[in-house]
Amino acid sequence: MQGKKFSSRTLKKILLLLIAVTVFQYAQDGKVSWPQDTWRWAVGSIGEYANRPDAAWRRAADKVEELGASREGQPTPGFDIEGRVVRVADGDTLSVLDKHGTQYKIRFYGIDTPEREQAHGKAAMRALQKLVDGRSVGIVVVDTDSYGRKVGTVYRGENNINLAMVAAGHAWWYRRHAPNERQLEDAERRAREQKLGLWAQPNPLPPWQWRREQRYQQR
Repeated sequence: MQGKKFSSRTLKKILLLLIAVTVFQYAQDGKVSWPQDTWRWAVGSIGEYANRPDAAWRRAADKVEELGASREGQPTPGFDIEGRVVRVADGDTLSVLDKHGTQYKIRFYGIDTPEREQAHGKAAMRALQKLVDGRSVGIVVVDTDSYGRKVGTVYRGENNINLAMVAAGHAWWYRRHAPNERQLEDAERRAREQKLGLWAQPNPLPPWQWRREQRYQQR
């Protein structure tokens, strides 16, 4: 009850103060403008903060944009892993040795190439070897998979190798795991239309379907 009485008394004091300010301003200026002035001051203060480089919303937006750039395959200023490619296992998996002597196994994010036993599987691996084997690369890591591999986008300089493999017809856009990667989607569509690489075949079997059939046969 005391809290309610205190709140009621406080509200009455505020109302009386506002009335007094209104009467005083009208007596002085012949008009009442303090509500609009107060509103403009509040909006101006908020706008001034929002435009500051260190505003929290701006930092958050910049971070989202940075992460989006990484996932969309655009060149970024820094990498999570940098090193030399020491092994290409297949068309979408390689190993990188960094300057500290640590080796990482990398699974390409957002793409899936034919398995080596599939049609075009060895061709996809050779295509990746030509692009990166023995070269220095940078990786933007997106995840770690159940096999302990780092999943990410691989760059050689400013060249997005994930995108290059799809664009040349050596890989599918792995839409199940990367549904929002529109660059990969567009690259696959163009490769299909031009019948590049694996798309020269009439009905190439997606590797995820091939793996499912192999597991079924082994039961």
